Amino acid sequence: MRASSLAISIVCGPVVCCYVVFAACFCPGRLQRHTESDDKKRFERRQKVAPRPLPIRPPERCLTLPACLSEKAARSATAPKGKTFEQTQSRLLQLPLELRRMIYREVLGDKTMHIVLKENRLGHLRCKAPSSIECPLGYNGRSLSRECCWGTVDSANIWCPRNGERKRTDGDILPFLQSCRQIYSESIDTLYSTNTFSFSDLDCLRYFSCTILPSRFALITMLDVEWCMSWPIYDTTAQNLLLTNPALYPPNDEATWEATWRIIADMPSLKFIRASLLYFDGFRDTACESKMLAPLFSVTKPDKENFEVHVSWGGDEFPDAPFTLLRPMVRDTLSSDDEAW
Repeated sequence: MRASSLAISIVCGPVVCCYVVFAACFCPGRLQRHTESDDKKRFERRQKVAPRPLPIRPPERCLTLPACLSEKAARSATAPKGKTFEQTQSRLLQLPLELRRMIYREVLGDKTMHIVLKENRLGHLRCKAPSSIECPLGYNGRSLSRECCWGTVDSANIWCPRNGERKRTDGDILPFLQSCRQIYSESIDTLYSTNTFSFSDLDCLRYFSCTILPSRFALITMLDVEWCMSWPIYDTTAQNLLLTNPALYPPNDEATWEATWRIIADMPSLKFIRASLLYFDGFRDTACESKMLAPLFSVTKPDKENFEVHVSWGGDEFPDAPFTLLRPMVRDTLSSDDEAW
């Protein structure tokens, strides 16, 4: 019985190999119908639960008080229709504006906000570490994650609380902002201008730019972007050898990567950017690495000293780049041996 099975395998083996090669070359769709790409499933799930762009609000729903509104303008038809009451009984609002802004910054500012992708919306959590550089960054097999701060993600990189607990992702700041319209108007700019916004998913940054008011997004001064690049990004030779079409699904494709840096390049108030990039084995082709870094050259703010790009692989330097490229340290074994002698 064993001998007959072995004989059948020897005879049929080449036939099966020839069929696979023929189907891959001339009928790739035939193979794809039998096995659906996991990347495609993740992409479709992310599209299904993607946050919706910010709708256009009517004037009567405006939450922010005008900076200066005269009594005559308040009675005009063009004035905002939202009702506002004097908060004379509030001890906080009895303080001078300068002191109130110091309190707002203590409550809302000088932290790192991790922006996470949730079902049909975004969430944000305050970093538990003293600074974003001290927040441990891990790799869960699919993408970069900071599980110590915001728990785990599923196969589509969508946030899911530990043990299924329904934890809020507002960083405990929404109750303060919702307590009073005047407090919201005076403190909302502090939230965006004094915090570092951390993104471990390119789609999160893209969704964030279109789910908040453009005037708020323009106030962001510090940005932290971590991203694990998927093989074979910017490697057209390797992509042509794959049987999938497209070779890379968003957000791992070149189009999403380039769109992300176009958004960053249009942010007018940036004072600091840190980009941490991980690639499984590094770019062996210098041309591919140059194509990957090309979108970063469109960023003109901040200056080179405050624009750090950390990569996980070695390679050549880019002296004319508008950013500081930081590669891993390579230990010089020869010099260490000399020192030992």
